[in-house]
Amino acid sequence: MPALWASEARTAFAGNFAAECYWQTCVDINSCVSRAEWTPHQARLTQPRRPFHTASESTAIVLPMPTARVIIAGGRGFFGAAAAELLRAEGLSPLVASRRERADVTLDVEDDASLRAALRAGDVLLDAAGPFQDRTTTLVEAALEIGFHVVDIADSLRYTLALAELAPRIAAAGIAVLNACSSVSAVDAALVAATGITTPVRVSGFLAPASRYSASAGTSQSLLRSVGGTVRVCRDGRLIEEPGWLRPRSFRLPPPLGKLSGGLFESADSYWLPRIWPSLREVDLTIDTRIRGFNRLLSAAARRPWLRRLLERGQRPGLRLARLLGSARGCLGVEVEDSGGRVRLAALVPRERGHLIAVAPAVLATAALARNAFTPRGLAPPDRQVAPDRLFDYLRGLGVERLEVETS
Repeated sequence: MPALWASEARTAFAGNFAAECYWQTCVDINSCVSRAEWTPHQARLTQPRRPFHTASESTAIVLPMPTARVIIAGGRGFFGAAAAELLRAEGLSPLVASRRERADVTLDVEDDASLRAALRAGDVLLDAAGPFQDRTTTLVEAALEIGFHVVDIADSLRYTLALAELAPRIAAAGIAVLNACSSVSAVDAALVAATGITTPVRVSGFLAPASRYSASAGTSQSLLRSVGGTVRVCRDGRLIEEPGWLRPRSFRLPPPLGKLSGGLFESADSYWLPRIWPSLREVDLTIDTRIRGFNRLLSAAARRPWLRRLLERGQRPGLRLARLLGSARGCLGVEVEDSGGRVRLAALVPRERGHLIAVAPAVLATAALARNAFTPRGLAPPDRQVAPDRLFDYLRGLGVERLEVETS
């Protein structure tokens, strides 16, 4: 037996007892999904190996729990930098990856050779390299062969559908891929569950970003893709195409938010939410830019291709205008209806820095994977990526309030 593990029987008990207490504390603090909160039909967490420890006549030495290497793709971008900040606050040391120089890791998520050179088995990669509408499955294909885990903050339905086709291979590879671990769809799934409606037939999501702070090139490109074309939404339990931004939709929230109104936007919710709640027949997402006059401009651009092209060419000055005139306070939420016509609304309202909501689930899931506290493998549905109570507690610590309203 190695010397570090050897001890007298009368002192081993004390050392093991102390280590057991430490281990249980680590599980309670670091797990993003509590075993007690998972229902029987869901995959359960298994306890990882105990930390290396020893005992002596006077004390028990407990070494820190080992963590996997954490890399943030797109770590120099708006959301990637926010995720890095939160992961450091969680006690991790993420490596910032970027195609640009002066990053910790030089990495191109669309280049197989770059991925093979930078990543290794057991790594946890938080993918914030948007816009995901332009992405291929190159990164996840590399994960299948190398053996690293992926947590992405994708909102793109097209990207989600591409990953869904890889689900059998992901499961067979024994890795974890957490898609849409963001506002769409992890936060939305948690909000639907918070309404208490267990068999919803309709989920209408809404997002009103704090544009003064969150306007970026990636979010701008993602938004403009829904203008003047068709978006896919869930109707009658299947994906169909509808025009984006032609028919404004409104929601009424308590003060100080009041009325929200915006255009239809394509999102991963239309794929994921009906798989979590098979009773769902209708799922869509509405975006309110919260920039004075901009919703009307987008609606006009949806009818006039020349105006849409003008907006695409003017993205850079448009971003400066958004940061000047945009709202300093945003929100996101869901309106959920059951078969009896009962409607409940659940929303998250940040005091400031609302963009942190988008990365919070990914931060919690990444930290849990790095600490071997999240053991389900395969393509994990958004409702199994982070426990709702854990997510809401974490967001509360970031200054995000939760509202729940019965509207009918």
